[in-house]
Amino acid sequence: MKCMFAFGRDPELSLLELESWLKNRKIRHKFLETSKSLAIVSLPRMDFKRVISQLGGTTKIAEILENKDYYSGEKSKIKYAISDHGHRDIVGLKKKVKSSLKALGLKAMLKTPRKSNILDPSESLRVAKSGFELLAYKDYVGKVIAISNPRSYGERDEAKPRKRREQAISIRLAKILINIAAKPNDNVLDPFCGYGVILQEAMLLGHNAIGVDNNAQCIKASQKNLEWMKKKFRLDSEFKLIHGDSRKLSSLVKKAGCMATEPHLGPVLKGLPGKQFALKVTKDLARLYSGVLKEAAKVVKGKIVIIVPRFRLHTNERIGIDFQKLLNEAGLRPVSKDIPIIYTAPKSRMEREIWVISG
Repeated sequence: MKCMFAFGRDPELSLLELESWLKNRKIRHKFLETSKSLAIVSLPRMDFKRVISQLGGTTKIAEILENKDYYSGEKSKIKYAISDHGHRDIVGLKKKVKSSLKALGLKAMLKTPRKSNILDPSESLRVAKSGFELLAYKDYVGKVIAISNPRSYGERDEAKPRKRREQAISIRLAKILINIAAKPNDNVLDPFCGYGVILQEAMLLGHNAIGVDNNAQCIKASQKNLEWMKKKFRLDSEFKLIHGDSRKLSSLVKKAGCMATEPHLGPVLKGLPGKQFALKVTKDLARLYSGVLKEAAKVVKGKIVIIVPRFRLHTNERIGIDFQKLLNEAGLRPVSKDIPIIYTAPKSRMEREIWVISG
C-alpha cells in the first residue's frame, strides 16, 4: 500500500526518524516522494495507529486513495476536511469531493483550518469523530487513518511524580532521538538522564533503559518517575540508574545498544547571550562533551544520537562547538554529510544541533 506521512515542525528531523524507524525494523519500504511537509511511502499494511503512537515527528498517516470512495461510513451528516500540502488542483479536488458526497445523499460540512492550509492534529482529531480528512499533495489524495495526540504527552507529563520545568527535553523530541538511534529491543543509554524523560520514552517503546547522572537528586527523581511509568503502563521494560560522572562512563556501564541524550546545554538563558558569554559556555561544554564521547565510543555498540547547543546572538551570529573536531578526536563519525540537523523554534535563544553518529 501507499501512505502519506505528514510531519509537524522540523520535517527534516521527522523524515530522518521515519527512515530510521523503518530501517531499524527491517520493514520493506520505498520512499516515492518527499516534500517539506510529508513523505509518500510504499510499505506493507500495518497497525498505523500503533505506528503513529511510536513516532514523535509524524502528525498524521493517510492511505493513498486509488478510487474516489472518500466516505464509506453510515452517518448521514458529517464533517470533512482537506489539508493542502501542495496539490496541483486543490479547487478542482474540493469540487470533486463535494459532488461525490452530495451524490451519496450526505449532508457534509467542509471544515477549514484555523491557520495555513493544513489542519493541526487537534483539529484533525475533532473532524475524525464525525467524518474524515483528506491530505492532498501533487496528484496524490490520501485519507487519514491515524492521527497523533500531542495532548496525551502533556497529560502524561503532568501526571508523573517528579517534574522539571526548565532544561527538560520534550517528549516529542525524546521519541525522535530514540527512534533514530535504537533497533528493536536495544538497551538505550542516556548518560545525562536528568529526570528520566528519554528513559521513560525508551521504556514505553519497548527498550530497556540505562541512565547516568552526576546529580544525586536527578537519579532519585528518575527512580520515582520510572517506577511510576512502569506500574502505570504495566511495562515489561527494565531500567538501571547510576549516580556518576559520564566522563568516566566505561567504568560505570559495560555496554549499551545505543545512546540517545540531551546533555547539559549550559546555563538557563533569560535573553540572547553576549558573544563572550557564549564563547565561554561553549568552551566549557566542549571539554565535557569530549570526555563523554571518548567514553561512549568504548561502551556503545550502535548509534549515538546527541544534542549539541548553538547560541544565537543579537547580531544573528551563531556560536557553537566544533563538534566535528571532538568526533575526530574520539574516533567517531556522523552517519552522513547531512548531519547535523538543526532543531529550533523561531524565538529560541538557542538552537540544537542533532548529531547522529555511527556505531
